[in-house]
Amino acid sequence: MIYRVQTSCDQGDVRPNNEDAIRYGSVAELGCFWVAVADGMGGHKAGEVASAMLVEYAESQLSDLLEIPQDGWLAFLVRVLEEANFNIFNAAEENEEYSGMGTTGVIMVCMHNCAYVAWVGDSRAYLFRQGLLQQLTQDHTMIQYLLDKGSISEEEAARSNTKHLLSRAIGAKDEVEVDAISRSLENGDVLMLSTDGVHDHLAEAVIAGYLAQSENGNKVTDLMVKQAIDDGSRDNLTLAVINLENDD
Repeated sequence: MIYRVQTSCDQGDVRPNNEDAIRYGSVAELGCFWVAVADGMGGHKAGEVASAMLVEYAESQLSDLLEIPQDGWLAFLVRVLEEANFNIFNAAEENEEYSGMGTTGVIMVCMHNCAYVAWVGDSRAYLFRQGLLQQLTQDHTMIQYLLDKGSISEEEAARSNTKHLLSRAIGAKDEVEVDAISRSLENGDVLMLSTDGVHDHLAEAVIAGYLAQSENGNKVTDLMVKQAIDDGSRDNLTLAVINLENDD
């Protein structure tokens, strides 16, 4: 499988600094591709520290792999996020400037026609296949928690001004619960990872339209960032779009 990737990581027009972070790469010996996206939070630029710590730790763990993890990709990715959580929490405990910092995070590994995804928070992963867009991850927010319980309706959730109140974050506590899933992949699939500065301001139909354009080799990530800003995003904006093609 050939992975064609394009990314954007933009400060946006409002925030004084960029607390998003992204890393991606491949392991030639294994024939796998990986990408990690994070959205930091915390004052005094501590959000930048937390998101950077997460993606850099993911990179250190994924880049040095020589064989498939014995316990499988999902367990491995969960462990990476758990260990990153421990590192970030301890850094915040030991340095007053980093007090209260944390980050969302989503990591994806693609290998042998399968995508493995682990995440915490409201950074997302999507799959676009044959004109249909599917959100692979589920947000760890209080609004999503209330939706899952049936306490509020979709309409009430859409009107809420507390959409970004997280129910889980990396670094907020000494331990964190990580969700993980796998999905089979097909030739022509498009994958997208993004922070909320992007997906909260682009309707799914708009995202699908851009990902369809990417299938023709068009550069779309900068255009998506620009439209999200034009449509009211006041956050940092980060996304990766990965087009899959058979290599035979």
